[in-house]
Amino acid sequence: MELAGKKVVITGASRGLGQALAIHLAKMGAQLFLSARTTDSLNETCRLVEEATGQVPLKYAVDLRNPQQIRSFAEAVEQESADIDILINNGAMWLAGEFDSVSDEEISDTINSAAVGTTLITRHFLPMLRRSKGADIVNMISVCGLLNVQHESAHEAFHAAKFAQAGFTDRLRHRLKPEGIRVIGVYPPDFDDVSPVDPEWSQPRNTRDGQSISNRHVVEAITFALTRDRICSINSIQLDTWPSA
Repeated sequence: MELAGKKVVITGASRGLGQALAIHLAKMGAQLFLSARTTDSLNETCRLVEEATGQVPLKYAVDLRNPQQIRSFAEAVEQESADIDILINNGAMWLAGEFDSVSDEEISDTINSAAVGTTLITRHFLPMLRRSKGADIVNMISVCGLLNVQHESAHEAFHAAKFAQAGFTDRLRHRLKPEGIRVIGVYPPDFDDVSPVDPEWSQPRNTRDGQSISNRHVVEAITFALTRDRICSINSIQLDTWPSA
């Protein structure tokens, strides 16, 4: 299955993994609807997509902590397209530090952007996904959402947010399975950000030399899951580093 003509919503698309997904999927022919906290922060992503493919993605300012902005986002996209084929919940806040070293607001914002934001984005885009002939929801979680994983620097609130996303993803998958909507949870470790337009994107990596995986590996894993025949559902993608020969 190819992605040409598929309508794809990506949150947190201004940089890093979100930007790489936008460029890569646009090269595969997908039509993009991108969001970030400000539309100005999406200018570089849109420029790179346009240079690589000629497509000018639609962009939207959405603070995932703000329910009204989420509703307005979904309404604005629906005015452009009655159906959406793929929703990628990539946007979330990172939080590091000792448990008592951050503010109450930072804890609340971290949990709200990931857990509440992902839930509300999915809720308001679900009617459009249901109009697709074959819809997919991809939730970018983290190894911090897995049992017995201890991240060196992640704050407890970040772990809590990712566990909430993981639980939501598992429950939603069972609820939507009878409708033929696939729900995919992605659990990457820390990775380096590279761009699909840079030579480093295609360079091999050797974990024996201390190299991390890059966002290319995450993008390719997601693309693999999305392009399987719909009789196949890859429910969970857990990425790890392995010694290279």
